[in-house]
Amino acid sequence: MTSKIDQVDDYIGKCNAPVVPLLKDLRAYIHATLPGASEDMQYGVPVFLNAHGAPVLYLFGSKEYVNFGFLRSSELSDPNGVLEGSGKPSKHIRVLPGRPVDWAGLTAFVTQCESISSDARNTMH
Repeated sequence: MTSKIDQVDDYIGKCNAPVVPLLKDLRAYIHATLPGASEDMQYGVPVFLNAHGAPVLYLFGSKEYVNFGFLRSSELSDPNGVLEGSGKPSKHIRVLPGRPVDWAGLTAFVTQCESISSDARNTMH
C-alpha cells in the first residue's frame, strides 16, 4: 500500500520541473507553520489538514506557477483582498518560481487555518 507521503511525493515529482522546488519548499513550510498538520491526496492534489482534521490548504502545481490554496477561504480574514479565484469557498495565492515568496503574508493566512474545525467540511470548487 502506498503511503500518503509517497503519493504527495509522486504528485510533486510529476509536476513541471520549474515548480518542483517551489512545491517542496511550500510543503515543508506548511508542516513548519501549521501545528499538527497532516497531508493527503484529495481532488488530485496535495491537501493539508490542520490538527482538528479539517482540510484547510492545498497545493496545485501548474506548468508555470503554484497555487497555494485555502479550502475554507470564506472563513479567513482577507482585508487587503489578496486571495484570488472565483471559487467559493476555495481561493488561492499564486506563487511563481524565481520570484520572492511573501512568507509573512502566507503565514497570516495559515495561522488562521489553525482554528478551523472539521465539522463543516467544504470542498474545492
